[in-house]
Amino acid sequence: MAAKARSGLSLRASQHEATHRRILDAAVASLVEAGTAATTTVAVQNRAGVSRGALLHHFPTHAELLAATVDELVRRNEGAARDALAAHTDIVDPIDRATRALADAFAQPAYLAELELWAVARTDQQLRAGLRAVESRARRDLERVVGDLFGSLREHPAYATAAALTIEFVRGLALAGVLRSNRAHRNRLLEEWVRVVRFLFDQKSAAWISPSTSKTGKAIND
Repeated sequence: MAAKARSGLSLRASQHEATHRRILDAAVASLVEAGTAATTTVAVQNRAGVSRGALLHHFPTHAELLAATVDELVRRNEGAARDALAAHTDIVDPIDRATRALADAFAQPAYLAELELWAVARTDQQLRAGLRAVESRARRDLERVVGDLFGSLREHPAYATAAALTIEFVRGLALAGVLRSNRAHRNRLLEEWVRVVRFLFDQKSAAWISPSTSKTGKAIND
């Protein structure tokens, strides 16, 4: 009897999780394909093929539904970054390779959908509150992915500054690409940015002295 009860609970939990996933997948698909304005609760309900009651049980408000998509969008963006890095194995320079991989990932619809959510949150207090709850996790995930793209350069004293600036640069490049699709211009900007980052790394290498090392190169504590 107890085993049968546990089996019933397990089945209900599985069904609950499957419905939750179906709604979330429908919301993400709508965001990517149609944008935030078209991703209404009714549109998501129809895409997911669930009842109104089921949707509201899992996501009581529209803002909660949209905020919940961020984790999935971040997961897709991480996959896009790794795919882009694999596609640039012919590029020897790690700075060039990391920058282009990140730029390609940020140009994908899933990342643009994530940016659109942040933009809409500017005037939507409920959505802004929901996004704040997941923003720190999304930022940590992005920082981890960028660190993986730059590889051993993470140990360089210029890395933190270079990574932060590169994120801002490719984010702007992605937004500009929505209105202007000029690959030659985009490539020129990427080439110039790689030069800037390489210069930053070179300057830091020349100027930086390890806190534990004297000017003679001998460890201070020796």
